Amino acid sequence: MRDDVHDAQVEQRDVHILLLEDCELDAELLAAHLAKADLRFTMERVANRRDFVAALNGGPVDIIIADYSLPDFDGLSALAIAGTLQPDIPFIFVSGVVGEDFATNALKRGATDYVLKRNLARVGTAVMRALEQARVRVTQLQTEEALRQSEISSRLSIEAAQLGLWEYYPATQELKWDLRCWALFGLKPEEQIPFDRAIAAIHAEDRPRVMARLERSLQPGTPESDTYIDEFRVITAQGEERWLSSRGQARFAGGQCTLLVGVMRDVTDEHHARDGLRRLADELEAKVAQRTAERDRIWRLSPDLFASIGSDGRLRSVNPAWTTALGYEKDSVVGQLLLDLVHPDERPGAVKALARLNTGLAVERFEKRIRHRDGGWRWISWTMAPDEGVFYAVGRDTTAERSALIALGERNRELAAEIEERERIEEALRQMQRLEAVGQLTSGVAHDFNNLLTVILGNVGFIERAVKEGGLPPRTLERLGHMRAAAERGAKLTAQMLAFSRRQKLAPKRVNLNETVNGMQQLLQSTLAGSVRIETALQSGLWPALVDPTQIELIILNLAINARNAMEVGGTLTISTSNANVRTMPTRSEEPAPGRYVVLSVSDTGAGMSPEVLAKAFEPFFTTKEIGKGSGLGLAQVYGFAKQSGGGVRIESKFGHGTRVEVFLPRADADVQVEEETDHRMPQATSAGCTILLIDDDPDVREIATAMLE
Repeated sequence: MRDDVHDAQVEQRDVHILLLEDCELDAELLAAHLAKADLRFTMERVANRRDFVAALNGGPVDIIIADYSLPDFDGLSALAIAGTLQPDIPFIFVSGVVGEDFATNALKRGATDYVLKRNLARVGTAVMRALEQARVRVTQLQTEEALRQSEISSRLSIEAAQLGLWEYYPATQELKWDLRCWALFGLKPEEQIPFDRAIAAIHAEDRPRVMARLERSLQPGTPESDTYIDEFRVITAQGEERWLSSRGQARFAGGQCTLLVGVMRDVTDEHHARDGLRRLADELEAKVAQRTAERDRIWRLSPDLFASIGSDGRLRSVNPAWTTALGYEKDSVVGQLLLDLVHPDERPGAVKALARLNTGLAVERFEKRIRHRDGGWRWISWTMAPDEGVFYAVGRDTTAERSALIALGERNRELAAEIEERERIEEALRQMQRLEAVGQLTSGVAHDFNNLLTVILGNVGFIERAVKEGGLPPRTLERLGHMRAAAERGAKLTAQMLAFSRRQKLAPKRVNLNETVNGMQQLLQSTLAGSVRIETALQSGLWPALVDPTQIELIILNLAINARNAMEVGGTLTISTSNANVRTMPTRSEEPAPGRYVVLSVSDTGAGMSPEVLAKAFEPFFTTKEIGKGSGLGLAQVYGFAKQSGGGVRIESKFGHGTRVEVFLPRADADVQVEEETDHRMPQATSAGCTILLIDDDPDVREIATAMLE
């Protein structure tokens, strides 16, 4: 009953395949070929013993497909485990291992079939054939079980007197039945039944044989006398065909049979079971013949060299591939010593291989040169295994592969030389780029310091002239102030260079960034001019930041000027503050590490940055401005200050949609300390009676030039 249920379930659902395979690519190829075979299936792939056993115990498996060799497991062990846990499940090897000995060994151990990975086109046929064989086996088991049940029923019938008992008197042709006999013929019980009526109920095809055997059993002195045994069909009163088995014993008196006593039983089920077994045997015989024919086709059609070799080293049989690969006809090579075909330099290795085979051990994957009929040599990779005094060998021509490997080695050497040359060129290019960066740095620093020196030297000249003329007028004192301002600018430039290298000296204090931003609004408005609208979004309850107050003001001013330069005409500059608790690890070097920070954000509505420019935004000396209009230290200074303070920087920008720079500063644990703001005043310019257009990027240089013109 369990097998019936299992068979019905298989027909109602997809075939569930348990695949033992460690290579995912091979599994996908196998699934593709099964799909081409119009096979509805589901596949569960495992690669080790534990998962294999768990899959067998975990649910219904219709068929097992296994590789022959795996890194931590092997197909033969899997076959043994399956034979113990699920002996009725078909087991097919699909492997790249070539050799009839491997296939024969697997089939001897209970495998259903053996398919090579290079011939996956037949895997669908092999799976469907294996499933059909499994179904036939289940049917056979069911039939055998039915036969056993029928035999048990017969014994119980005998023990319980369920056999039909009959008596026949030849002299009067009187026939007597018990109730069971009446039931077997489908008739209502009567006191007796006419002999002709009983004979008429026998099937017309069986009736002559029954009568002939009955007559022989009634004749004394014949081989069939005394005993009557026969099986025949009857047509019951209800029209049902039924097989009956009848056995009788004759009694003789005076050379004449006076009584024939016997029993009768229904053997319809047994007869049908025997017919089923007979048909099943015929089917199995046909399948065995088909499998034998398939193996013969493999022998004939395989491109690999198949051979059987005697223990003396002589070839006993070869397949047609010997003609295709080596040019030898079967009759010209059978009976020849294999060593005679091996290259002289490699015969010692071949002798050792044959000696190993004689000890009962297999030889796998050893390559030897075999002489071609035309006198050339072909590299053949051999696998051999002994079995009952015969060595079975499979050889694969690897001449082309070896040539390809040699060519590949040459190409690898060429590629290595090309890579070495490319690395040399790339190193030269990197050196040129470093020199270019140094040149940009030198140019920017030289330009700015040239302006400083111009102011200083110009004002010094005025002072010398005033001293010669006598007295120091107020204007001279003002010029000394210009000299001081220029010197301070030089110090500021030096501080910028130190900032991006994170070597400047900081004096961190607890600072309230909201108050710092509010205190700088007037300075920002005057610096950015009236065309830029300044907005603030300051968070209430802002944490105090632990930073250098002077440097944070310079950072705000620096970011504000960068934002102004990014906006051609007008625009909005937004300065905001917020608290932040960073929990994720940084993905870029400038980003902050996890921790609690006070965030200063400066955003603009300018042109934004392209992805290429954004990737280099924090690099020192990188600038999109024209030569002489910026040193490229602005954002680098911000980055250096934030990192030196224990924080970090993030920048968001999209071309055409503005830029947002966020400076993460460490949170201070105590109260905020606020410092007073310094008043910055610019010197007033003078004008002369005539109008002269003076152009220079440095206001102090313009001022000193104006004074000289006056």
